[in-house]
Amino acid sequence: MNNRKEYLKQYCKEYNIKNKNRIFKMKKAWELKSRYNLTLDQYDLMLKQQDNCCKICNIHESKLNRKLSVDHCHTTNKVRGLLCMECNTLLGKVKDNINTLNNAIDYLNNNKG
Repeated sequence: MNNRKEYLKQYCKEYNIKNKNRIFKMKKAWELKSRYNLTLDQYDLMLKQQDNCCKICNIHESKLNRKLSVDHCHTTNKVRGLLCMECNTLLGKVKDNINTLNNAIDYLNNNKG
């Protein structure tokens, strides 16, 4: 019985290594569909339309440590675009409040240098 257990453990390990990209795509597809009702093709199209760049700061995904995140409205659940982690976090920190963002812009403009 122990030999069978070891064999299965090794088989699973090798399978996961060989199929890493396929498994990743399956997980990504499931996450996109369950969280945002997006298909992997729709995500890839959005990425292409944004030239693989964050929709706010325009940094290219290749210069980031993580893939671009799906940004969505927490009220309507509507997908707005793909953002880098910093820009996505920024919107979350201000709770998508446009007045807070405008106040921050005014503050920066009035306090240069």
